[in-house]
Amino acid sequence: MTHAEEVDRSEADLFDAVSIGETMVAFVSRDDSPRYLAVPAGAESNVAVGMARLGCRTRWVSRLGDDPLGRFVEESIAAGGVDVAAVRDGARPTGVMTKHVTGSETAAQYYRSESAARALSVDDLGRMGPARWIHVTGITPALSASAAQLVTAVVERRSGHDGRVAFDVNHRPALWPDAATASGVLLALARRADVVFIGDDEANTLFGTSESSALAALLLLGDDQELVLKRGADRASVITNDGEVSEPALPAAVVDATGAGDAFAAGYLAGSCFGWPRQARLRLGHLMGSRVVGVLDDMAPPFSNAERDALSPAELSARWADAAGSAADRLDRR
Repeated sequence: MTHAEEVDRSEADLFDAVSIGETMVAFVSRDDSPRYLAVPAGAESNVAVGMARLGCRTRWVSRLGDDPLGRFVEESIAAGGVDVAAVRDGARPTGVMTKHVTGSETAAQYYRSESAARALSVDDLGRMGPARWIHVTGITPALSASAAQLVTAVVERRSGHDGRVAFDVNHRPALWPDAATASGVLLALARRADVVFIGDDEANTLFGTSESSALAALLLLGDDQELVLKRGADRASVITNDGEVSEPALPAAVVDATGAGDAFAAGYLAGSCFGWPRQARLRLGHLMGSRVVGVLDDMAPPFSNAERDALSPAELSARWADAAGSAADRLDRR
């Protein structure tokens, strides 16, 4: 049985995931090139597209300017297999950013202070639809008071949905007045989510620790919550009140690391929809992350149908065994 067949679609209108948040247009350049590549850039839409490319049914909810860039974003995300539920705002523009990649360094500049997505509010929750997962991030509450109220309504289950909540901390220092303010808001939201994604660097900045047991004590208030702790190119762990499961990352050549965390979340949540065990979910997250860091786009390249249909816990286990064997061979040759 393939992973796609494992997904129970007994309710035809049920989405595997609905994600809510801003997507901008990123103009990306590399090294000394005078040319820019335009790509959609948004953590939440990245997750929706990533999951869709794995065979999940997803929707993205947002606000865009009624402008050519807004049409570009909408068409690009829809082309990734996502159901787009975005309101067009004639008074506010679509957000824009520039990104310049030089070697291993990425410099970004944002032009979003008056963007349409800053008007996101609880009124937008009516476009969610029923879903297994509602995915939100710590970027959205930093955009505006009304956007913060939207995310709070989602994690507090006041939005009328009965899906599980996935919350990616996604700390963006430039959007917050200081780390203390961000820490207070993001901690309260994370504690109400069913699954929390956080990087070790974010955990150290916001909460003063990236130690598993300390973070679990801080964030896991319910018996069925999961904390997914990402340790960069090293490994990732799922921490629950029952213990911890860890998996090393796959080796990958890095062109631009932007979007790696979103791709990881997409793989992990898709694995959950497939009913896979935690170890396989982590591996699928790592696989997605390894694909996106090799391109300038913020989203992982699509799989062929054959590649996607072959994905399974057993197939991923074989990949990890091969990677471990290759690493051992390299050590033996030293």
